[in-house]
Amino acid sequence: MGAVRDDDRVRRIGGWSVAALTLGLFATIPFSLAGGVMSRPGIVSSGPSWWNGLIVAGFALSGAALIQSRPRNWIGWLLVVSGLLQVTNVAVDAYATRALTDPDHSLPLGLAAAWLASWTWIPSLLLPVIVLPPLYPTGRPASSFWSWHVRVALLGIGLIVVAAATSPGGVDDTVRGTRLPWDAPTWWVWVVGLSAAALLISTAAVTVIGTLVRAIRAKTPERQQLLWLLSVVAAMLATVFTEYGVLFGIAYGLVPVAVTIGVLRYRLLGIEVVLRRTLLYVPMTLLVALVIGGLTTAFARLVPEGPLPLLAASAVVAVLVVPVAGRLRTLVDRLVLGERADPLTLVDRVGAGLEVEHDDPVASMLEAVASAAGTSYAVVRDIHGGVVAKVGEAAGATIDLPLRHRGVQLGTLTIGPRRGATGVTEQDARLVTALAPHLAVVVGAARLAEELARERTRVTTATLAERDRLRRDLHDGLGPSLAGIALGLQAASAAHRIDPDAVPALLERTHAEAEVAVREIRRVLDGLRPTSLDLHGLEGAVRDTASSLGMGHPGGPAFDLKTDALPLLRPQVEEAAFRIVAESLTNVARHSAAVHCAVRLNRANGDLRVRVLDDGRGLSPGAGSGHGLESMRRRAADVGGSLLVEPANPHGTLVTAVLPLELS
Repeated sequence: MGAVRDDDRVRRIGGWSVAALTLGLFATIPFSLAGGVMSRPGIVSSGPSWWNGLIVAGFALSGAALIQSRPRNWIGWLLVVSGLLQVTNVAVDAYATRALTDPDHSLPLGLAAAWLASWTWIPSLLLPVIVLPPLYPTGRPASSFWSWHVRVALLGIGLIVVAAATSPGGVDDTVRGTRLPWDAPTWWVWVVGLSAAALLISTAAVTVIGTLVRAIRAKTPERQQLLWLLSVVAAMLATVFTEYGVLFGIAYGLVPVAVTIGVLRYRLLGIEVVLRRTLLYVPMTLLVALVIGGLTTAFARLVPEGPLPLLAASAVVAVLVVPVAGRLRTLVDRLVLGERADPLTLVDRVGAGLEVEHDDPVASMLEAVASAAGTSYAVVRDIHGGVVAKVGEAAGATIDLPLRHRGVQLGTLTIGPRRGATGVTEQDARLVTALAPHLAVVVGAARLAEELARERTRVTTATLAERDRLRRDLHDGLGPSLAGIALGLQAASAAHRIDPDAVPALLERTHAEAEVAVREIRRVLDGLRPTSLDLHGLEGAVRDTASSLGMGHPGGPAFDLKTDALPLLRPQVEEAAFRIVAESLTNVARHSAAVHCAVRLNRANGDLRVRVLDDGRGLSPGAGSGHGLESMRRRAADVGGSLLVEPANPHGTLVTAVLPLELS
């Protein structure tokens, strides 16, 4: 990071140094032309105008400002280098004018300055026109095609500079009769010049057409930035054909300023509004002028005098202007805004994503919403603040939108501004608000799918555990008892023939064995997992038990249940917790005469903590440990937990069970 920052600092210093050098060279021009130099004999040029300074300052300062903010963006360097070449052309031409017309010829290098001025203007114009658009707005070619295009354009500029710098003949644009002291072969100039012309014409055409295609195909904000560049360049080119050079100077000087704004802060100046109005009203104005002018001329041949031609032309314009303006407005909005020109199309496109299967539907739908709205950052959080899905990184001010489905709060959607903007616009906020219900449906469906998967896992695990317990109990308990009964009956049958007096004793033992089997069957049945646990989970089963005991109903104790977000419980722990709560609620309903009963289920230090508190009579001082309390302690101990029953303050009973969530 330190090396990167040092490099950026060097670039910034270099950019401002070049800008300062450019302004310093421009400051030398008045000294070169002082003393009436432009009125000397042989001068054929009027000299530089003040608007040349505007152009030079625009390129130098805009480029330095862009380098300051984006030191790795090559557009800033293109601007300052173009400004330096322009001021070099004007400054050395002014010096050459003074040196070549000085009566005593005391100033050196006059011809060299004239030679330098003869070709430095070429790259100063071609670099911004041919090389800058393929690099705009990121400072890097958008593809490998544009990378090769930039190389070819630089080659063409280099060849045309070589051709201009080595061509024989005069450099007498300012001082009449000034000629270079060499005579290059004619074929050299033609070969290099024609090659350069072919490369420059082709690359210029590709730049113009390719930039238009890029603008049409690009997404926000690159589309608006490219259209902004094309608009300011078109405005500059339009001033070339006017008689007023100052208009061209102002327009040309504002091009680098507009380019810098387009790269850095285009959203702050309402560029979209300017583009839409310009692209709408300029063609409409030209259309109205052409229609009125053409029809007036045509009707004037039929009716040479009177207001009839103008009235007829105005009537035709009045009929055409409304439908044409409507169609043109639609085309301009589609060109400038892209998909945002028709929000319903975006809503339909996002809605179509609901019909497609995805591995992560929330993330996929969030990407569709972010793409449709053009946001650089979007994240979905659940009601607890956890990140469900995320797109991009936060940059700039964000806004939060609630995600609701069927009146249930599912979480929040946070969106950031578009790339290059500092905040979310009202239009984007309205669009995302319209898309949020579609996203909420997906979030709700994903949450239900997760809950269903957890419930399926819980029920499957509990069912398998219960089946294993039944197999073990039947094999270890009931199996030996039934085998003993069978053996006893077989022995009694044999004794009936051999020793009839032994039969009663054998039948008595068999009867006792049968009673053991019956008790074992009852024990197995009593130990079956409650059905409500599989149907409703621990929380639902506790509520059902409390309701069946009359709690929460008129005439019964008030009931309150609070639970944390519990993990998937082991079937043994879940059943033990339910049995302990159920037994405690039964004691409250039958013996305590309580008015209020509260149950708390929460997770702490890797344990499930169960608390049942009532405000009833409490434990009797002489009461011992009944069957119910012993059963609760045994169930807690079976899963490695503990149980504590104690008086509550000021009265009532508090039952606390601590059950480990994981096996020790």
